[in-house]
Amino acid sequence: MKLCYNQMYHYNIRKEAIMDTENPKTAIEYIHSLGRFSGKPGLHRIKALCEALGNPQDRLKFVHLAGTNGKGSTACMVASALQAAGLRTGLYTSPYLVQFYERIRVDGVMISDDDLTRLCERVTVACESLTLPEGETIGEFEFTTALAFLCFVEQECDIVVLETGLGGRCDATNVIKNAEVCVITPISLDHMAVLGNTTAVIAAEKAGIFKPGTAVVCADGQPNDVQRVLRRACDAAGAVWFGGAEDCRVLRCDIGGSAFVYEAQGYTIAMPGRHQLQNARTALRALNALRERGWNIPTEAAVRGLARARIAGRLERVVDQPLILLDGAHNAAGADALCHAVDELLKMKRLHVVMGMVRDKDYETCVHEVASRADDFYACVPDAGERSLDVHTIAELARQSCKRVYECESAEHAIELALEHAKMNDCILICGSLYLIGECEKILRGRPKTTD
Repeated sequence: MKLCYNQMYHYNIRKEAIMDTENPKTAIEYIHSLGRFSGKPGLHRIKALCEALGNPQDRLKFVHLAGTNGKGSTACMVASALQAAGLRTGLYTSPYLVQFYERIRVDGVMISDDDLTRLCERVTVACESLTLPEGETIGEFEFTTALAFLCFVEQECDIVVLETGLGGRCDATNVIKNAEVCVITPISLDHMAVLGNTTAVIAAEKAGIFKPGTAVVCADGQPNDVQRVLRRACDAAGAVWFGGAEDCRVLRCDIGGSAFVYEAQGYTIAMPGRHQLQNARTALRALNALRERGWNIPTEAAVRGLARARIAGRLERVVDQPLILLDGAHNAAGADALCHAVDELLKMKRLHVVMGMVRDKDYETCVHEVASRADDFYACVPDAGERSLDVHTIAELARQSCKRVYECESAEHAIELALEHAKMNDCILICGSLYLIGECEKILRGRPKTTD
């Protein structure tokens, strides 16, 4: 049936709001108003929307990434290398940290105000024409994905690095047909209410992005049950498994990044932590798979691209004295990777942890792991609305592992208190939620590299 009255009114009133102003803030507010979930899981809504827009995704080629952790970092490395090879490269990631524009980039440049507003209006008009099941509407992620496809076509991208939002099989990005390479980053337990409660079941959802003839690249170190599921899914889809135990030797791993030798070629990455070495190997394997499919990606471009790759909120260094690091660490696997990095890279420093989480994550495990490394712990609440975990719950969990725990009224209060207590040689680690990291990025922006 056609859109019911309430749905049609919803789209029309928002369209008028966009058309009445040249302020892109209105377009972003509209997109956020669409909500995270818009009906029954499936690709029927995004297929209908893309068809109404002329199926822009069919005019593009993709590297498609799914996984629990490391998608953003791996996508950033792949995109940076492709750009260094002279290919006009689109990059689609989520969520954003500070501003919405981060999600859609071409050759590292975020989508412009004019393009965002204009394309938002175009997608809104397409939404009006849709026939959807009663009670269903286009959600925020579906809308943004379609908008991104239009942007990448207009910008004449040679290739797009496309990160899934949630899962894979029913993710809006899976509307694409032309995936050159599908990449699976490390899989662990997260979003279990939607994806399933075992890593094998979650892996099957992620493997839903595999397409006939597409090269499949997987990160090293996947559990055996996950590996079996992925291999079976690859065979069932008619995709091509691109594996191999490449030679890799680590030369350096410190807070400034890592140096390593991969297949007899030296590389450096600026992102610290051994988990980023794993992401780098996955990115290089994806580039090799593209070369096998005829893409011209010189080794020198891969070297330059990985060295230049940066991503916010992944052990990101924002102040030097005291050292202030930002890391999402929003699930158990992320917290584990962060703690390994802390143990290896920060063992000589006194550690002040500012942490806030959302309630639909495994917050007990995350808080315990991180708090056990902290000398001082500052609990706060991320700006995530009803999903935010209350400060008292975080503080009580932290007190099981850390002696000095403070309950803070806001992220800004937590940062100021940590700065008040920290000496120049100490480290302040802000973690637990990408919402918190984005908020703290804004708070710390413009702060001198050395604080007094």
